Amino acid sequence: MISQLVEKMSANPARLLGVPGGELSVGAPADIVVLDPDREVTVDASRFVSRGHNTPFDGKTYYGAVCATIVGGRVIDHE
Repeated sequence: MISQLVEKMSANPARLLGVPGGELSVGAPADIVVLDPDREVTVDASRFVSRGHNTPFDGKTYYGAVCATIVGGRVIDHE
C-alpha cells in the first residue's frame, strides 16, 4: 500500500511532467516527506498556507501526519 502511495504521489507525477524526482537515488533531488501513518490529524482550513481555505474536509479527522519535509536535502519543515 505504501509503495502504491509513493508511486501515485511522486513517481508518476514526476514522470508525467517530465521533471526529475519520484525516486531516491544518488544524484536525484532529495525531496522527501516523512509521514507518520498512525497519527491523527484534524483538518483546519484556517491554518492552510495557501490563500484558498475552501475545503469539504475542514474539521474532519484522518490518520497520517507529515512529520518533516525535506527539499533538496534541506529540512524546511518539521514537527
